[in-house]
Amino acid sequence: MTKKFLFLMGFVIITITAKSQTQRIDSTAVYLLNRTSETLQDIKSCSFTAVTTYDVPNESLGLVKHAITDKVAIKFPDRMKVTSTGDKGNRGLWYSGKKLNYYSLDNNTYGFVTAPASVIETIDEVSKKFGIEFPAADFFYPTFLQDLTSEQGNLIFLGRTIVDGRECFHIAGSDKTKSFQFWIANDDLFLPVKMVIIYTSDKDKPQYEALYKDWTINTDYPDSMFEFATPPKATKVKLVPRENNK
Repeated sequence: MTKKFLFLMGFVIITITAKSQTQRIDSTAVYLLNRTSETLQDIKSCSFTAVTTYDVPNESLGLVKHAITDKVAIKFPDRMKVTSTGDKGNRGLWYSGKKLNYYSLDNNTYGFVTAPASVIETIDEVSKKFGIEFPAADFFYPTFLQDLTSEQGNLIFLGRTIVDGRECFHIAGSDKTKSFQFWIANDDLFLPVKMVIIYTSDKDKPQYEALYKDWTINTDYPDSMFEFATPPKATKVKLVPRENNK
């Protein structure tokens, strides 16, 4: 469990000058995101739906939007299941504490790799090695807030607004390569509701947007739901590390 820090709630903007750059860190934004991190570090399990849209450059059309819907269930520290539908196909991931199984419903193919002993370590290793993305992964990292404020950039509280029918705290920030916005639920848990990232260092400035909904916290999920059962006539394939992909 990460060490807890106390932040004063207020509309104070701290200005830090370093390396000839100005960093603006709003203490209210820090407080709110810290509450989100504390919630996600303290829970025993959760499930949610992530509806994601992202831009892909097209030579003749410019940026083309694609979409994925992920249904996620996590039982800490070492169980996870993700089922995905959308423009990357219909697929599933099952992590049972020792290995990560991948299954393509479209092709009826499956594969697996040996995985580390925790959800966070598995997300980190598999995303780097195989390029497999996990929805809302950033929020679950113990260093989430530290990573946001370590770069010379901005983190500002913009006020309250309504997203997907819920009152949210709106936070925006930027660093050298991107700008980002978070919408955090105005309730006792401070769970993420929406995130937007704009990759400003890219000439096309592609965007990534995710809406998080249907949160369920601390349900006692059985371990069996995170075990993968090979479907009939499914073909085994080898998961190839990203650096070997052409």
